[in-house]
Amino acid sequence: MKNTQRYLSQHGIELGLILGGAIVLSLLLWFRLGDQTFGNAAQIEVSSRQAALNWHTILANPLNAPYAIVQRLVLMTGHDGIVAMRAVSTLFAIATIGLFYLVARQWHNIRVAILATWLFISSAWFLHSARLATPEIIWLTGILGLVLLFSPRRERKHNWIALPTLLASLSVLLYIPGMVWLVILSLVLRRDNLRTYWRSTPQTLLRTASILLGLGLLIPLVRALVLTPKLLLPWLGFTDPIATPLVMLKHFLTVPKQLFINGPFDPVHWLGRVPLLSVFEIVMFLLGTYFYVRHIRSARSQFIIILSVAAWILIGVGGLVSLSLIVPTIYLVLTMGIAYMLHEWFKVFPNNPIARSFGVMVVATAILLTSVYQTRSYFVAWRYSPDTATVFTEKL
Repeated sequence: MKNTQRYLSQHGIELGLILGGAIVLSLLLWFRLGDQTFGNAAQIEVSSRQAALNWHTILANPLNAPYAIVQRLVLMTGHDGIVAMRAVSTLFAIATIGLFYLVARQWHNIRVAILATWLFISSAWFLHSARLATPEIIWLTGILGLVLLFSPRRERKHNWIALPTLLASLSVLLYIPGMVWLVILSLVLRRDNLRTYWRSTPQTLLRTASILLGLGLLIPLVRALVLTPKLLLPWLGFTDPIATPLVMLKHFLTVPKQLFINGPFDPVHWLGRVPLLSVFEIVMFLLGTYFYVRHIRSARSQFIIILSVAAWILIGVGGLVSLSLIVPTIYLVLTMGIAYMLHEWFKVFPNNPIARSFGVMVVATAILLTSVYQTRSYFVAWRYSPDTATVFTEKL
């Protein structure tokens, strides 16, 4: 009883905020889930369901298998409508939010972690990815999983399940198109993490079992790539045929333009040509970039910058990889911008509680206004856009 009281006294505020956030999140993820597009689906959603109609189809083409397997399990319950299929994406969205919060909480204090997580989950791109019946959401989940597994941390605590969890997670991530490059890059950049995971599992039997588990999970993928070599290019994140260098360069340069100036004209995923980031988010991103570049020698700075650039390059090759791969790292850099701005404000007012509270209130208000803008963009403007009506015409 005393331990419970002590825990609640130490973490009560955080738990309360998380509970309140979970209630709001449930509204963001499931409010008008099917009716957001007036009960109609896009062709890409229809294709996604067809890829999970039976286990043979998934085995023949296991790309995006983590998503397709969950879809298949839902279909086996007899629910195959638009709400059920989109609900699959919301499950991965919840995992994505949890991963983002865990990373933000490891790197920053609770205040910054909660503010940044709220900004992330209320962003229009996250809502689009989380509420469409397509496997695109797993790009967000995948890259955040890599960051959590390999990021430099303030605390280094591992137990015997660390190694099997790592190897199993990496095997699952390899089913996501293009993710193989980021997995290899993370292993190279953060090989000290791998050594730590290895040392935390001293038993030879458990090490062997962990390796066999990781390899066993890869058997369906290897089998499909051997039997169907044409899957190799999309698995690597390339188009077939591979785009020319000029086309790749064009796609590469388009990414910052879509983030900061003009968004992609893609009515399925976005509203008009509105940039992905709001003015406040752009300012925070620039502050975060400035901080990481200024501290480029730190392991965290190098990891997040190189990982972001690698994701940018993968999007630039013009294959299956979309902007969803880089959005989480953009928001992690943006989180650093929020933390840096508050840190500088507190340096100016180290002992003035009123001024310190005022600074937090200003940032929180800006985040609230940004979230209102982003959610209205998705729930109102995008829903009633004529372009949206032209692409959501199918029935599930």
